[in-house]
Amino acid sequence: MQSPKILVVGAGPAGLALALSLLKNGVAVRIIEKDARNHVGERGPGVMPRTLEIEHFLGVADDVRKAGMGMPTMHVFDPNDPYRVIKSQAMVEHVEETPAFPVTHGVMLGQWRHQAILRKHIEALGGTVELGTALVGIEQDESGATAEIVRTVDGVQIEEKTKYAYIVGADGARSAVRKTLGLNFVGETREEGRMYIVDARVDGAIEGPEKDKPEDIYLFGDREKKIASLRHTAEPGCFQMFFAGPDVDFATLRARGDQEVIQNQLNDITQRTDMKISDITWHSEWRPNIRMADRFHVGRVFIIGDAAHAHSPTGGQGLNSSIQDAFNLAWKLALVVKEHAPPTLLDSYEVERVPVIAAMLKLTTDLLDRIVSRVDTQQALARAEASAASVPDDGVFTRGWKLFQLDLNYRWSTIVRDERYAADATDSTGDVYGVEGHDVRAGDRAPDAPGLTTLTAKDRAPRAAPVTRLFDVFTPSVHTALVFAPRSAGAAQPLLDALRGLQAGLLRTALVLPAGAPREGVPSANVDLAFEDTEGHAFGGYGLDATGDAPTVVLVRPDGMVGAFARSAAGIKDYLSAVYGSA
Repeated sequence: MQSPKILVVGAGPAGLALALSLLKNGVAVRIIEKDARNHVGERGPGVMPRTLEIEHFLGVADDVRKAGMGMPTMHVFDPNDPYRVIKSQAMVEHVEETPAFPVTHGVMLGQWRHQAILRKHIEALGGTVELGTALVGIEQDESGATAEIVRTVDGVQIEEKTKYAYIVGADGARSAVRKTLGLNFVGETREEGRMYIVDARVDGAIEGPEKDKPEDIYLFGDREKKIASLRHTAEPGCFQMFFAGPDVDFATLRARGDQEVIQNQLNDITQRTDMKISDITWHSEWRPNIRMADRFHVGRVFIIGDAAHAHSPTGGQGLNSSIQDAFNLAWKLALVVKEHAPPTLLDSYEVERVPVIAAMLKLTTDLLDRIVSRVDTQQALARAEASAASVPDDGVFTRGWKLFQLDLNYRWSTIVRDERYAADATDSTGDVYGVEGHDVRAGDRAPDAPGLTTLTAKDRAPRAAPVTRLFDVFTPSVHTALVFAPRSAGAAQPLLDALRGLQAGLLRTALVLPAGAPREGVPSANVDLAFEDTEGHAFGGYGLDATGDAPTVVLVRPDGMVGAFARSAAGIKDYLSAVYGSA
């Protein structure tokens, strides 16, 4: 593989997802991590549905599901009788799967395990993570960005300066990249709501009423004073614990934090002595750090994930938003580095992600406020109602639809086009997480559609199973043009001709005919794939009339978002010009 043109600083979820996406695009990357060993600790375990969809496109979702567990139920124990469960509540809203939304249930997977899966797939593509390697400075000019790096090898520090086309900082909330750029990290760090988090083995009789669900969470103590939460991990017998509340002895935990102190704190809060802690693998005090950088890139240097924004963990969105950042940026970097698109395409990363992150910070902060509020909870719920997801009953701990990120959109983006609507009908950032049941527009997540019958598949490997759903058509390395032809393939020929103006290898074309439509003209259409929409989910999912006359092209970006709805050759050219500079 060629010498890396992109340096990824940080090997957490954001940096690894970015590196894997670039490698899938055939772009060599260098990944450096200042820590001397791979990260340990559960940290952000909640993997939301949209993240699982992205990881399907990256080829890692099956491994993530296999290693993870289902979303938990929280069991609240009586403070006066700590062996009696007084309430059980689902932590995540239950939503049925549909043809357009095939993934509506997330996965709980410790971040260290999640990162190990991403590393495995990176290594399979020839990539590696350089541990003990820190970025200490950056110099930029018109031709690139030079990284000043210090590597520690056998205790000896080695300094180097290496020039790259682009540098991406995925190095966490204390980001050296962000600080080097001089960006402001705007927001607050709160004392209220702080926690002490522990990953350890816990032996003893702890179970809720649903004894066959090992992923559940157990909550003990008085929520007015101090609480202890224990969550099963994928490692049998191991838990992620946190202690929170004004009466928790943070000073002693912070000063000593050994097994004896942690055990005493657990006994004190739970009023039980049958739960025995051992094998502590990670522990740390945490404060709500709710911040966002004032910019996400300067020149040839970008920041993603926690380097760009820090969330309350209450919504489980830090890891998920970070992977969204990476997936949004990767395909644009790949096109620019390969000289298929102008550098101005990269401006759309900040244009698209800043409003999304600002809205997510509001959602997760509102949820945090509901959890830590000890007076007037009803008022807090009322404040959050407009922006947070639905909350059944008192619902303080429930994560709802918007936190699934399935209706996230970039309708206001400078690089999306929709010929069906006037520009001012789609360019608002007012509701970046969408509304359930809305019509699909340019800038939205591209829906799945199962029940397809393959008519032709030019690039299918011999004896490969036929493709039967759109999510197996989309790929992180090229655009996909879905050419919906209600009457016949021949009627779509002018649109197909317009698509051929793009350089080979940048686009896959998929002709979609309604059920029962004549198949004449399919062989001569010269498309990569052709389908019959046997069950009607493709036409229906994209809001198109299967009995109409006019064909429509839906251009799906490599990040699985709709780039354009086009009904004319001019509309196609307009979109391709916005992305590629010329078409």
